[in-house]
Amino acid sequence: MSTSTITTNLIVIFITFLIAIFFVVAEFALVQTRSSQLEDMLANGQGNPKKLKRALHMVHNLNESLSTTQVGTTLVGVILGWIGQGTIEELLTDVFKMTPWFSAKTSGVLGATLGVVLLTYLEVVVTEIVPKNIAIDMPVKCLMAVVTPLAVFHTVVYPFVWLLNHSANGLLHLLGMQSADEESEVYSQSEILRLSRNAVTGGSLDKDDLVYMERAFELNDKVAKDIMTDRTQLQVLNATDNVKTALKKYIEDGFSRFPVVRDNDKDDVVGYVYAYDIVSQDQENPDVPITRIIRAIITVPESMLIQDILKLMIKKHTPIVLVVDEYGGTSGIVTDKDIYEELFGSIKDEIDDVSDEYIVRDDHGEVHVSGKTTLYDFERYFHTKLKAFEDSDIITIGGYMMEHYPNLKKGESVELEGFNFKLVNIEQGFMRWFIVSKLDKDSNSANLQDSDQNSKEKDE
Repeated sequence: MSTSTITTNLIVIFITFLIAIFFVVAEFALVQTRSSQLEDMLANGQGNPKKLKRALHMVHNLNESLSTTQVGTTLVGVILGWIGQGTIEELLTDVFKMTPWFSAKTSGVLGATLGVVLLTYLEVVVTEIVPKNIAIDMPVKCLMAVVTPLAVFHTVVYPFVWLLNHSANGLLHLLGMQSADEESEVYSQSEILRLSRNAVTGGSLDKDDLVYMERAFELNDKVAKDIMTDRTQLQVLNATDNVKTALKKYIEDGFSRFPVVRDNDKDDVVGYVYAYDIVSQDQENPDVPITRIIRAIITVPESMLIQDILKLMIKKHTPIVLVVDEYGGTSGIVTDKDIYEELFGSIKDEIDDVSDEYIVRDDHGEVHVSGKTTLYDFERYFHTKLKAFEDSDIITIGGYMMEHYPNLKKGESVELEGFNFKLVNIEQGFMRWFIVSKLDKDSNSANLQDSDQNSKEKDE
């Protein structure tokens, strides 16, 4: 092989390497770029609109676009194997022949062997790994850089790409499989949360936004029974009460809405009254019965999803619903505020007690936890995950303790997976407040045995 031929071949190899880099960058940039990124850039006027639309089309037709890059990569590989291996083998053989240690035959064998190794090394490192990492690190920028020449190449080889795609789809069909559909890719709830957590770690998503997302997903699975105010905590008015009595109760309790019952029976709710109506009617005639200002109340089953309750509230223009059990008895009520607090946490209004936080640390360092605290908020506050909570369908700390430790009395404690729960307040049968403390490791191992024993006694 003459010197001029070798020089020409080396130039061809160099150009082929550049083309190989181009196709690898294009392939990984297409895979890594999300259509939502391009749509946002297009909507915000960032970048060249024509390039963005062309790139968006390629991402939406990912199978066809990747087939184009694979055709290019294959062609480049054939050219490198055809020209590159022979050229590098010739160069290395000549080098070995110049040494006194190798015969012509040995030089040929060494040149052929090392030529394959060297070409493979260069091809993998220079045209695969390096451009792949660059494309993964900057997918959108890389795609914008290669989209125009890639579109031209796609137009040239489109008939061949079409033939390859249909041949592959036909083969998959014979194997009883379907071709991948890039438009049908759907993320599960856990995948969305995992991606969001990664976005928080990477700094592209605010941590509070992630909290709202997690709460929204959790709310999607909750039902009325999970967030309602239990009947034991309901403050009601009797249908025979007058407005003056209702106003007095409003001043004492501070609630803005009161369910109205017949004959002091919480299972016989006839409606509700609104504080504004009470005050307004009191200005006119405080002695009229509250039936004059009563409003209809909608009933929902305990199993009704919270999202459906919210839709019903919006549709019926009502801020409160009555939750009933399977026998038609009153279980509790759900207000719009209850739903909002599931999303945004505890929301204080003008009548809320300043000390009525769900988790409070006192001056002595003791942590007081309300029975209304959700298991999720408890785990977030203490930066932990409790296996017992993961396996439970109960939503609140109070509900969990009443379900698993129904005989727990005021002043008594239970120990659960490294935490001590001391019941300090009970109101109308509801476990309202606990003092929670972390246990050291030594006591925790012994306490786990006690907890298991308590569970066994409960089962018996």
